[in-house]
Amino acid sequence: MRLTLNIDGYSHQIDSTDPELIGKWVAEIFARVVASGWNPATYITAQAYPSFIPDGTPQGKLDWIADTRIIGGVFTAASPEELLAGLAKQLEEQQAIRDNA
Repeated sequence: MRLTLNIDGYSHQIDSTDPELIGKWVAEIFARVVASGWNPATYITAQAYPSFIPDGTPQGKLDWIADTRIIGGVFTAASPEELLAGLAKQLEEQQAIRDNA
């Protein structure tokens, strides 16, 4: 997954297929926000895209939603819990699209 967090205009990005590494990165970035003086005016947005994983086929394998109606959607996330809720919402949107297909 390629995950971008924008915090008051500063961009932070990770591209990894390791969920544990992504989790540690999210915790570090939010810890930086708190350490630098988080306040109610702090504005944090998130975007998630799939990572391309070569698997011997021309299209490769993707590890996140690749539907253009969902990927790249910006959502706010003032905490790691809100970030997870936003990602879960994307998964729910993908399931709803599949169910209506």
